[in-house]
Amino acid sequence: MDSSKPNLVLRYKADASKHGLLAMIATAPVWALWMPWVASWLGKAVLDGGFADSIDLFMLMLMFLGTTAAAIFAIVVCRDNTFEIGEQGIKIPIRFMLQSFGRVRFKWNALKSVAFQTDGKISVDPEDICFRFSKFSRVPLRLDGFDRDDVQKIMLAVQAYAPETRFLPELDQIKGLAKTQASIPMSFTKLWEEELNNRFGSTIFVPMEPGHELQNGRVKIVGQIAFGGLSAIYLAKLDNERLVVIKEAVVPQNADEASKEKALEMFAREAQLLLTLNHARIAQVYDHFMEEGRNYLTLQYIEGKDLRSYVKENGPVPEEVVSRWAAEIADILVYLHSMTPAIIHRDLTPDNLVLARDGSISLIDFGAANAFMGTATGTLVGKQSYISPEQFRGKAAPSSDLYSLGGTLHFLLTGKDPEALAVSHPRQINAVVSQEMDALVSALTEQETEDRLCSAEEAASGARSIAASHRTKMQVMAHHGS
Repeated sequence: MDSSKPNLVLRYKADASKHGLLAMIATAPVWALWMPWVASWLGKAVLDGGFADSIDLFMLMLMFLGTTAAAIFAIVVCRDNTFEIGEQGIKIPIRFMLQSFGRVRFKWNALKSVAFQTDGKISVDPEDICFRFSKFSRVPLRLDGFDRDDVQKIMLAVQAYAPETRFLPELDQIKGLAKTQASIPMSFTKLWEEELNNRFGSTIFVPMEPGHELQNGRVKIVGQIAFGGLSAIYLAKLDNERLVVIKEAVVPQNADEASKEKALEMFAREAQLLLTLNHARIAQVYDHFMEEGRNYLTLQYIEGKDLRSYVKENGPVPEEVVSRWAAEIADILVYLHSMTPAIIHRDLTPDNLVLARDGSISLIDFGAANAFMGTATGTLVGKQSYISPEQFRGKAAPSSDLYSLGGTLHFLLTGKDPEALAVSHPRQINAVVSQEMDALVSALTEQETEDRLCSAEEAASGARSIAASHRTKMQVMAHHGS
């Protein structure tokens, strides 16, 4: 799924919109039949009498046609009752254009505050919610226009995508926003919604500010790199000397004691497992510690540009380069999958792979990794476009990382995120992609694990074969050129 597409589509119910739509339907015989018929009759009269002598009839025809067009536009406005929320921003219904100065789409960095109000005043028992995108651009809404679950989802999305946004008053002071339980839906988008809800829980996660100190001042936060769910990633200084990456994770406070203990046990087990990794192209884990109820990992800081940023700046990557990078990434997976037990990364995306200064690819983020414990149910993590069907069902396997690798190659070759839960064919978007590379990507993203490539070794071999083919072509071209 392209990141520009909405991840959440929520319905806003408003009486004015419903009444307007009913009025338009009731008057449809007038504006949809009679007015166009009269306009056509006037148009014929203008043609028969000549424009110069029929200017009044022409203006009357335009008025009738304009009224019909306005009625059609009114129906479009009244029917548009969706809020679309995705990584790129938020889209509001068309009828709020006046309050938002003609705009219906806003990027997250434009959202300044979310206010809960009653009669225009901030309230802990609100009737309205008001989004302020700038000094003058405000969108006030009735809270009862949304389902309670939908209000919860909007707040979670704001926290995830616009963490700097102010809530007036603070969310933990507002009545009626407690998490509600829902059955697990089966569509892709709803699965994502449920996962978003589960990851946030009812805990209000507040990331650390620059200057915050951990381990009695040994670790000092320099700035936030990323934030989402109940975790955050920071750039920090260790012992006031070298730069490191700090990963922070919180166990939801609303979880029962048994779940909390199990989560803490898994955190510790994962940290110990990652501390044993030793690969030149995997960010090294230095330490694991707990402080004030939060779990932390200290990781090696690798200077470079993540592949998503690289593609955004430079566009799709040439296939000869992608084939080399693909072999390097597959080699990393070979190492992880050969561990005992095998380590499944579960979150292999362009965001977690960095082009280091020496031109090689390094894996920088291991927050989603877990030991593969037979048939144990795993946690759903990772960007939805890169998650395999079996991982969505909670049964991640080493082949799930191969699916994510295929999605990553699709992004590198096309500049677009792959369609979620689908076999990827980058050649359909970028005709320059060879049939061999398209076949490799499609084999990596097969929906059934038995149809997918068998191993990371096989993926690395396929990528190297394509890279060798490109080198041969370059040598032939150089020979003929000389």
